[in-house]
Amino acid sequence: MDDNNSTEITAIDNLVTGKFDEIPDVSEGIVGKIKAAAEALKREGTTSLRRLVNMSIDINESTNSAAEMIRDIREVDTRSQSVAFAADELVASVSEIAQNSESAAQEAEQASGTAEKGIASADKAVSTMENIASSVENASSKVSQLAVTSSKIGDIVGEIDAIARQTNLLALNATIEAARAGEAGKGFAVVASEVKILSNQTTKATEDIRERIENLRAEMSDISSAMDQGAEAVTNGREIVAEAGDGLREMSTQVISIAGRMQEISGILNQQSSASNDVAEGIAAIASMSNANVSQVDTVVDFLAMANTEMVQSLDTIMEKQIPDMTIYRAKSDHIIWKTKLAEMIVGRTTLNPDELADHHTCRLGKWYYNLNDASITNHPAYKAIEKPHSIVHECGINAAKLYNNGDIAGALEEIKRVGEHSKEVIKYLDELINR
Repeated sequence: MDDNNSTEITAIDNLVTGKFDEIPDVSEGIVGKIKAAAEALKREGTTSLRRLVNMSIDINESTNSAAEMIRDIREVDTRSQSVAFAADELVASVSEIAQNSESAAQEAEQASGTAEKGIASADKAVSTMENIASSVENASSKVSQLAVTSSKIGDIVGEIDAIARQTNLLALNATIEAARAGEAGKGFAVVASEVKILSNQTTKATEDIRERIENLRAEMSDISSAMDQGAEAVTNGREIVAEAGDGLREMSTQVISIAGRMQEISGILNQQSSASNDVAEGIAAIASMSNANVSQVDTVVDFLAMANTEMVQSLDTIMEKQIPDMTIYRAKSDHIIWKTKLAEMIVGRTTLNPDELADHHTCRLGKWYYNLNDASITNHPAYKAIEKPHSIVHECGINAAKLYNNGDIAGALEEIKRVGEHSKEVIKYLDELINR
């Protein structure tokens, strides 16, 4: 076999295996045509690589968005469940309050009835007290009249006493005159003596009557004073009972007003109970839909993950061929996949060990970056600018994994947010290198 045939066979093998750059750069003959075919395949491969990387980025960005959506929907679901539980408790509380309000309204009505009975009893008591006052006044008047009569009797007794004293004096004079008359006056003296005895008896009887009348008058005075006090007490009692009746009337009015308001409140609470039931049912429906949405989004993420796996396999196939800047394209894809893994970690779809995560030196982009000898790239401003944001992306990603594993979800989310911010810079500089 001559050298031409050997060169042609080698060129064909390189074309088949994708070693396009190893085909001799000639423009004539079969090898020239093979070289032209290789260049066409390189261009087509570059176009396919660009499309696959863009599709991979789109899929991973969609996965990131879906993961964030899952997180948000799960948060909504959790809060909806909490709100639904609180709404159920609210419904129970409102229902219980409504029942208590109805009971309170009924008790208020009963209190109103009791107050009305109390008012009637107070009115009767006032009427009875007025009758008692009238009777006391009549009795006091009669006692006063009796006291006046007793005074008149005392006057009569005084007159009788005066007559008795006069009679006693006449009897004494008669005795004296009888003594002067001697024997002729003895009979008259006996009569005078009897008259004196009778006069003395009358005086004693008069004294006894006077004493009894004085006692009677004293007792009548006490009775009159007691009757006056009783009348005053009855008057005070009548005023107190009247005030109590007025208080009961006012209380009855207030109780009736309260009963009306309690009925209104009870009606409003019954309406509120119905509205609360509607709210609780609505929240329960939202919670159910949120749960269903989580399941649907999970299905979408599963589909995206399968599509991304196939996309990565296609990229690996193209990576076996010599395509210009294929490492940069693949680095873009890997960079977005890195963000996707962090997002899946937050929603619990994957577990990341921070000790096993690659840093900015050991990842695919890092290995390419720190072992590159192509001056057309290393002298480019984007090449120098990419190192800092790239290192921050890995640093924040590893910190996010540590924080998440320690239960600090908020801290992990903050680190992932920083990953997203600096990741945009990395992609920007990679695009500038591709478009150099």
